Amino acid sequence: MGLFKGLVFTLALLLIMAAVTGIGVNWGTQATHPLPPPTVVRMITDNGIQKVKLFDVDSSILNALSNSGVQVMVGIPNDMLSALANSVQAAENWVATNVSTHVSSNGLDIR
Repeated sequence: MGLFKGLVFTLALLLIMAAVTGIGVNWGTQATHPLPPPTVVRMITDNGIQKVKLFDVDSSILNALSNSGVQVMVGIPNDMLSALANSVQAAENWVATNVSTHVSSNGLDIR
């Protein structure tokens, strides 16, 4: 009976591992001793991390991630959610300023 449970566990683990498409991390900027963005990007890529979620739009971070091969998801600050949800123009302006500029000029992979 113990061998059967072990085989079922191993099979389930293998199925879960086969379904994973990438490992990602969250990257926030609220730190007392932040590392330089190029150093963090090097740590991310050296560890095989393929995706990152940014909680803050920061040009130096986005520039460091350019051409790194890391997929980026940019979060909208909570205090801007209402304004962006209620105004298409405000949302378009935010995307143009914080996303489009980096995609077209830096080859950044923002999803």
